[in-house]
Amino acid sequence: MEPPLKPNESDCCNSGCNPCILDVYEEQLKKYNRKQSLQELYRNCLIPTAYTVFKVINIEKRYKDALLITLEYVKAMNNNVGKSSELDIIYKPGQFIMLKAGRENEEFQRPYTPIPINKQKKLSFTVLIKLYEVGMMCRYIRNLKLGSETLWRGPYGDFTINYAFKNILFIAQGIGIAPFYSIIGDIVNNENCYTFLKLYFCCKNVDTIYLREELYKLQTYWNFNYEIFLSDSENNSPKYNEIIHNTKLDYNIVKNYISDKIEGIQILICGNEHFITHFKNISLQCGIIERNIIGF
Repeated sequence: MEPPLKPNESDCCNSGCNPCILDVYEEQLKKYNRKQSLQELYRNCLIPTAYTVFKVINIEKRYKDALLITLEYVKAMNNNVGKSSELDIIYKPGQFIMLKAGRENEEFQRPYTPIPINKQKKLSFTVLIKLYEVGMMCRYIRNLKLGSETLWRGPYGDFTINYAFKNILFIAQGIGIAPFYSIIGDIVNNENCYTFLKLYFCCKNVDTIYLREELYKLQTYWNFNYEIFLSDSENNSPKYNEIIHNTKLDYNIVKNYISDKIEGIQILICGNEHFITHFKNISLQCGIIERNIIGF
């Protein structure tokens, strides 16, 4: 099914025709979008309303307190997906999926953001998972082995990249870099995008600069750069053209950056609840209107 051809505004004669050509177009567009959504849902081996089995095919302990885990499609738990040869993993940048663990009457779930990896195997995805000292999910994650089968559902999240903004400021805390990495990657790879991207990445120390190598490679794009703020370290080893501050990100730094960009900037914030509230308030104090501030 091809998308309907959009008529010109002048095609409407303003005589009260029923149906009006513009109304017919809107109705046909709705039908087309519904069909496209159903086709995408049918092809996606991730399902929002049911679980899909994925097995662990790689566990990379690149950080002291976090893992990169890659999972591959095994089977769906219902029949609402197509044949394996027709399937794909479909999600928008910044969306998350839910991992289910535990036994009956003791089930628990946690959200994780898939991150794009070069040369990713078909029907597989990778997540960055921080391991806390305590917690049922962390205990579950630590016990995973190659070949372990896991249950996932999704994707969720309604964020859509808005290319109308001239500037986008990303403020991330720790593991909150995951959704931003996929969003930034999608934008810089869009040849028709002229949006400037800035990332302020707040970390505890150099050991918690997650996806550092990946961010460093993204900095080769003309419209993206980042700065790292360390709250608990006096020793850092910046790479060439990498800016690392031995201080926390504060109001003055944010204000100085956005002072001449207020009319055309969007601010995205990802971290814990306190972090998001803090920097949302700072953004509001700097004159950014609330609808242009999004917390993840």
